[in-house]
Amino acid sequence: MATENTQDQVATYAAEVRAELSDLPGDERDALLEDLEDHLAEVAAESEVPLAARLGSPKAYAAELRAAYGVAREQRVRRAGRLRRAGRAARAVLAGSAVYAAVRGFLPELRPAWWVLRAYLAMMMLAVLFRGASPVQPIPNPLSSRGLLQIILTAVAIVLSIRIGRLGAPPNRGLRTVSVGANGLIALAGLIALSTMGTAGYEWTGTATSGVSELYTGPPAAYAMGTLTNIYAYTLDGRTLNGVLLYDQDGRPLTLGGKGFEPATQNPVAADGQPVTNEYPLKQTHADGTPVLAPRVALPPFAPSPRPSASASPSPTP
Repeated sequence: MATENTQDQVATYAAEVRAELSDLPGDERDALLEDLEDHLAEVAAESEVPLAARLGSPKAYAAELRAAYGVAREQRVRRAGRLRRAGRAARAVLAGSAVYAAVRGFLPELRPAWWVLRAYLAMMMLAVLFRGASPVQPIPNPLSSRGLLQIILTAVAIVLSIRIGRLGAPPNRGLRTVSVGANGLIALAGLIALSTMGTAGYEWTGTATSGVSELYTGPPAAYAMGTLTNIYAYTLDGRTLNGVLLYDQDGRPLTLGGKGFEPATQNPVAADGQPVTNEYPLKQTHADGTPVLAPRVALPPFAPSPRPSASASPSPTP
């Protein structure tokens, strides 16, 4: 019974306090009265003395809450005012600097460069998002269909970006905020996309510290017909040579670069547990697990060497 009386007392007291604060905005009133019932229940459970005798009338209790909230709000306003004054003072000092004036006067000259860079970064971001299993380089390969398409789309994006930039800043403040945010997002995402790309594809040969000479898979002038992913050796009579170990002029194993991309390569393991990366042709499989077959090649014509005929009788020994 005492519990029911306590609950009724708490509900009645809380309702009267809420009524006293009904003139406040909804968010402010909710912030003040968020834990009111729980607090009143704890106070009522400590003693059988009525809440009005311990906390004062609901009107007085509401006035205390209102006063406490007003003090806190005034402190926040004063703190925000100090921050605004400090910001204005810092801007005034910065505006009086000759370096700031020179940089601010020079920045408008960089807008056309940013329009071009913005389109490039946007296309790099899209290229990384939709690259699939294909590698992406900062400078697309014009000899591949994917790279040529990327170059064309980048050129179109540059034209559109310049046209948008020449329109000037949007007249609406909200649109200007959206424009600045979009530019910042493109810059950040584009730089992240560039950081995920490699630049080794533009080096045809290299010397590794481990004594391995790498032939990378990029298409330089010496091999401009496409990406080099495997090497097949044939004899003059058309037989395929398997298990051929290739070395460079200094005796270092020749290893193809571009590991990690399709097709997948399985290297044999030597007796010391290390993979043999210069045994050709490489054992490779496509993304679906099917093995990569040897290509059909056109062998050059050659004249077989004449074999010596057997003598009918042995010649006398001189």
